[in-house]
Amino acid sequence: MEKKLAAALDRDDAAEDAGMHPDNRETCHTHQCWAHECADHPMHTRPSAAR
Repeated sequence: MEKKLAAALDRDDAAEDAGMHPDNRETCHTHQCWAHECADHPMHTRPSAAR
């Protein structure tokens, strides 16, 4: 994992622990990548909201 991504994951984790809403993350805690890289992953979508 690149250092910049690892640092961003740590920042997002700390910010979320401090009260930031998970939707405001720049990174994906689950996939350990940048949020835009997996935004379309079925795990991140809510099919019931798409109707």
